[in-house]
Amino acid sequence: MATRRITDDQLVDSERAPGDESRSASALVNDAPDHAADRRARAAALGRLLAGWDEAFGRVSATAAADAAALFDDVDAGSVPDAHHRRGD
Repeated sequence: MATRRITDDQLVDSERAPGDESRSASALVNDAPDHAADRRARAAALGRLLAGWDEAFGRVSATAAADAAALFDDVDAGSVPDAHHRRGD
């Protein structure tokens, strides 16, 4: 198996968990396949959960999805509108 060298310190630092600065680049590279497999497994599990909800409750309407996206945009912007005001109550 060929080895790879990571020379970009910022890339390595971005992969380290906060408070875990002692992990070497080699350890990060060795763990990468496990982390990728875990992400794929969690994404598949989420997909199954959402498909089950679609089957049980019906698909989310385009209006509800747009409202949720707008609310997430508000949260990302640092403002959380009053939930009652948002629904028109």
